[in-house]
Amino acid sequence: MERLSFLPKLYLVGGAVRDLLAGLEPEDLDFATAAPPEEVMRLAAAHGIRAVPTGLEHGTVTLLIDHHPYEVTTFRRDVETYGRRARVVWGQSIEEDLARRDFTIGAIAMDAEGRVVDPFGGQQDLKRGLIRAVGDPKERFREDYLRVIRAGRLAARYGFSIEENTLQAAREVAPQVLEHVAVERVTAELEKAFRDPRPSPFLRYLYELGLLGRLIPELEGTHLLLQDPRWHPEGDVLTHVLEVVDRAPPRYRWHALLHDIGKKDTAVRRPEGYYSFPGHAEVGARLIPRIAQDLRLPSHLREEIATTTALHMVPALTPPTPAAIRRFQARAGPHLEAVRAVFEADGAGRRPPEAWRFFEPQPTPIEPLLKGRHLIARGHTPGPAFGPMLQAAYQHQLETGETDLEKLYQVALAAGSKPR
Repeated sequence: MERLSFLPKLYLVGGAVRDLLAGLEPEDLDFATAAPPEEVMRLAAAHGIRAVPTGLEHGTVTLLIDHHPYEVTTFRRDVETYGRRARVVWGQSIEEDLARRDFTIGAIAMDAEGRVVDPFGGQQDLKRGLIRAVGDPKERFREDYLRVIRAGRLAARYGFSIEENTLQAAREVAPQVLEHVAVERVTAELEKAFRDPRPSPFLRYLYELGLLGRLIPELEGTHLLLQDPRWHPEGDVLTHVLEVVDRAPPRYRWHALLHDIGKKDTAVRRPEGYYSFPGHAEVGARLIPRIAQDLRLPSHLREEIATTTALHMVPALTPPTPAAIRRFQARAGPHLEAVRAVFEADGAGRRPPEAWRFFEPQPTPIEPLLKGRHLIARGHTPGPAFGPMLQAAYQHQLETGETDLEKLYQVALAAGSKPR
């Protein structure tokens, strides 16, 4: 804060204070000041600091110090709120500014001397492990419906519980959340949760509020689908999926969340009282493009998740013959590492040793050896016949491990036409 001491009534605010008081390393440092944004920019320039007007209408200026951005926002006071928007005026005190924040553990400020301003008992709630809304929880949630989701994410991140009145208000407001909050904002909260050690309490919270099932309808009702206890002692499909998410590396948690997405559509009730799910992997893979589009996931991630969903059962159900391994790795392509991560998280340490052979480097190439240029060199004219010819050669390569180009060419020739 010393580099920003030229700003009047400067306070460190929000998550940074919360993390410092909780003994954690803050990710970002955000500040609040009594100076209007134009004054912040003028003072920064006078002290040789570059200022970027990142949100002047909200009173926010980003100051770049040693190439690191620091957000400085003028004290604000709400005049009128509606959904995720509010009409604000500049405030006169840090207490006014803290009053418009969502939860008590984030409504704490600290000055340059380390003195804490905590008008709503946030420090006490940190000690008690509580997520509690500032003031009336229904008002806080209706000011910004995303706060319903943030309550669950913060509780999961810190291992806290949600205060009873706050939780009840979240349940009452939940049916309106997705009408007011863009899918991209919800997905961003999920991304943040996936970086935490255990996202499952947050996902369970979303499920119980009916939000996860509205985002991903194929998950709705999966808590009722009991699985074969020999392979799934954890019980129902939902519990299994959430446990897999926890076990998966953060990079692959979307994959884990969606790996069994086909089970609801393929569920067959068994006489023993549990369900089986024939063909759920391939059915789930076909659902991924639409689900990923609904969640606004990037295109490269959609392809990878579809691949992991389609292949996550293959090593558990298929004898690891050389041909089967080659076919598997050819289908996995560049996503083999992702498939392995989901397979490992899905198995919970119960995978047979031979299953891991599917992920071992192969002595013969997996990529197609016979190319179109080889056909052209042998006098073939490019055209519709090339596709079936090359595919036939490739399938023969995968099935037999053949690497001799002339032999592969003969297979292609048998599937196509002779050169002119």
